[in-house]
Amino acid sequence: MRRIVLAAAAALALSGCGLVPHPRRDVRLEQIADKSDVAAILDHYREVRNAAIGLLDPKPLSIVESGPMLAIDSGSFEVSQRLSRSESEDNRNLQVSSIETPVFSRYPLWFMVTAFDPAARVDVVQIFERHTPTEPWLLVAAPQTLPSTQLPGLRHDRHGRVFRVAANDGRGMIKSPQGAATAYADALGSMTDALPGIARDDFIKKRRSEFDDANRLEGVTVTQTWAAERVKQALRTEDGGALVWVTLLRLDTYQVQPGIKVSWAPGSPQQAFLAHGITGVGKLRYYHQVLLYVPGGDDPPRALGQFGGVVSADADAALAPVPAPTASAEPFPGASPLPGGLPTFPSASPTASASPSNS
Repeated sequence: MRRIVLAAAAALALSGCGLVPHPRRDVRLEQIADKSDVAAILDHYREVRNAAIGLLDPKPLSIVESGPMLAIDSGSFEVSQRLSRSESEDNRNLQVSSIETPVFSRYPLWFMVTAFDPAARVDVVQIFERHTPTEPWLLVAAPQTLPSTQLPGLRHDRHGRVFRVAANDGRGMIKSPQGAATAYADALGSMTDALPGIARDDFIKKRRSEFDDANRLEGVTVTQTWAAERVKQALRTEDGGALVWVTLLRLDTYQVQPGIKVSWAPGSPQQAFLAHGITGVGKLRYYHQVLLYVPGGDDPPRALGQFGGVVSADADAALAPVPAPTASAEPFPGASPLPGGLPTFPSASPTASASPSNS
């Protein structure tokens, strides 16, 4: 009992920690954030995350994360609990390579940090957001790119600050940030190879390959729907385009013929949520955070990096509309030119009561 009380007290103490406190009227990020500010934010993030790991409880994460990021990390705890395994302490020593600060005249504020994760050997392109001067910075996006991926140069003013791009501002580009996000979701959900206005990049190829493989399972039909959330962060690039942080919602629906069961490998997030597999109808919901580059001119948008995973699942019942509050993280990048994780493929097999004609 004493251990639980002490751990809870530690979590409450962390929740009261203000990061880089400033007077109420000081919109600090109108000036360039420096590495000491970011180091303090990252240290606080790691401290709170490790407190949550010690408790095996994701609740403290709401102090340092929000939105899909919080959903993804909360889900990783749920997966660990379902699989009876512990979370590893966060000992990552992120090496910050760049900090980009837009101009703001009012809250909320946000800024971009690019950092190399030597353990996973990926670059993490993070967005931290703050809604009031008294609230901590929250991690809201963290798509990953391979170190070989070159991010487009960003346009700066004479003070070294970057320019934001409004979600519906399509000047100088084939599509606005929001238009590009919507078109990208439509391309992912298309059942044809025609992708008007969108580059057939590695992310689209990998998702399509996984979709096609799932539909090759005997006695199984899979359908997908994709949707883009409202774009909140986009920066102007040197070529007049935009670097856009996009959150995509994906719903996979499995329809399985009688006598067949769809299952996933032991220890996978899908298996944690669907321990008994799918017989009949089952659904999996995903979040994908995609770093989308919309070039200046007439070139189509393409993904530079991503992070995401399963956020909920159900079998033989309809799911509530997206978005979902819980998630399980997709594995980190493999050998693909675009990070996308090591794919977890389902398998189909006869159920124990299946007749020979269904096997």
